[in-house]
Amino acid sequence: MGKLLIIPLLLVGLFVGSLVWSGGGGTKRADLTYIDRGDVITLDPNLMSYLQDFRVSYAFREGLVAYSPGTLEPRPAGAERVEVSADKRVWTFHLRAAALWSDGTPVTSKDYVFAWRRMLEEPGDYTYLYYYIHNAEAYATAFAGNKPMKWDEVGIKAPDERTLVVTLDNPVTYFLDIVAFVPFYPLNERSMEPYREVDQAGRVHYRPEFTRPPGVVTNGPFLLKTWDFKRRLYLEKSQNYWDKENVKLNSIEVMINEDRLNQVLSFESGAVDWVADVSNDIAAEIKAKGGKDLHLTPGFGTTYLAVNIAPTIPGSAGVKNPLSDVRVRQAFAMAIDRGQIVKNITRMGEREATTYIPPGIFKGYENKPGFGLDVAKARELMAEAGYANGKGFPSVPLMYRVEVPMQRDLMQNIANQLQENLGVKADLVGLEGKICRARFQEKNFVIGLSNWIGDYGDPSTFTDKYLSNSLNNDSNWASKEYDDWCARASREPDAGKRMEMLEEAETILNRELPVIPLYHLVNMDWCKSRVKIQFNPRMTTVWKGIEINHAVEGK
Repeated sequence: MGKLLIIPLLLVGLFVGSLVWSGGGGTKRADLTYIDRGDVITLDPNLMSYLQDFRVSYAFREGLVAYSPGTLEPRPAGAERVEVSADKRVWTFHLRAAALWSDGTPVTSKDYVFAWRRMLEEPGDYTYLYYYIHNAEAYATAFAGNKPMKWDEVGIKAPDERTLVVTLDNPVTYFLDIVAFVPFYPLNERSMEPYREVDQAGRVHYRPEFTRPPGVVTNGPFLLKTWDFKRRLYLEKSQNYWDKENVKLNSIEVMINEDRLNQVLSFESGAVDWVADVSNDIAAEIKAKGGKDLHLTPGFGTTYLAVNIAPTIPGSAGVKNPLSDVRVRQAFAMAIDRGQIVKNITRMGEREATTYIPPGIFKGYENKPGFGLDVAKARELMAEAGYANGKGFPSVPLMYRVEVPMQRDLMQNIANQLQENLGVKADLVGLEGKICRARFQEKNFVIGLSNWIGDYGDPSTFTDKYLSNSLNNDSNWASKEYDDWCARASREPDAGKRMEMLEEAETILNRELPVIPLYHLVNMDWCKSRVKIQFNPRMTTVWKGIEINHAVEGK
């Protein structure tokens, strides 16, 4: 790391010169420049699933409520007032008269209805969060089956331009936390109209250009002015934003840079202020040298091996998938010493994991430990499944992101442990991040290194991912018992009983192992001292809570 951080001055000068933002004429530097965890994938709220997309979207879009800096408690935003019925099922949002789109027109309740209806008709990874709303799931299912039901049967109403009434099937105490999430933000239908297309079946779709400048119309504290693909995004403070007086930054630049050395060069030279989610190998060296600009916070998620439990190996023309046998998955879980991984590879104080949900992050929730290291028992299970000492077991491809060196080291360690402890041969398959994402979405993998970071402050942000009808469920796993516990929890008004039901659901998942937990995450941010930002476990960026301390300018 010493060689990485000590950069010749000539190289720094050349590098900084190449990074100056031209911003449409002349040169200017954004108030805050940062490198995200990866390239932006999509800025369509329907299609988002990755943190870097959500992070930048919080800057230029806003929902009914927004997260508070630090605490992430929902607070009024697009809605200035919320009323909840006595039975906690009917939520009435009174929209803020001063809330405007970037083109100066009012944000109305119809904009929310349009966006929410689109999410049910053009479903994305988070459509299932809408199923708390009366008849939302029934509507989405009917529409997908070409037997549409009437929209007025769905619990989403706009009695006037400044009132949105949402009726739930059951009380949802964390509903405000959900509607603060990007998939529940409004969309400007007028600006999307030029990109509207109708397919042969009569279904409406929108080309992705509606998310890009110059045609994109948004309602957040910043405007997306420029999006140079695979290079950078540039945002400026919106003068139409209702709360612009509390927006401290005038501009933001997002640099797309997945090269670790270039990230170090950028930060050390002062070309960027913040490297969000810095890589483990760099963070470990910074930590070892006592770097004061490194910020570590307990994470809100878990890294695991996603396991495809389809009956046949994907792409194998019908070859039996041994991982469809729960005994094999349990054996794999018990054959892996997580201590080796967190001590020698990740090295950032991560906690070993035997549970999918990190312990202690939700008040009143107690998860039961899963399968830890037990090589003798693992060998017994493999023998019971017909693979004693690995005999007859096909080689297992272990998929990981090739641009993250730590992932290769981690998967190599797991491959060695599987060989040593179970006699199972594993082949490393390093792919670019976008290809890995596609493989997960298509369920075209056997075992892949992945993680899940919760999106809101309730255990269901984890458990809902593995519902049988969730598009985020990439493991081909379905359990009626699991679905039933989650469904019962969604209907349970008693908070304590509801937590117990979700605990039962997670216990099933930790036993069935569509994912094999490895370690609970630690967030790693490399940030200049001049930037005042409150980091949080969920890695949710509240842009209105960020400002520049000019007393330490340049540091």
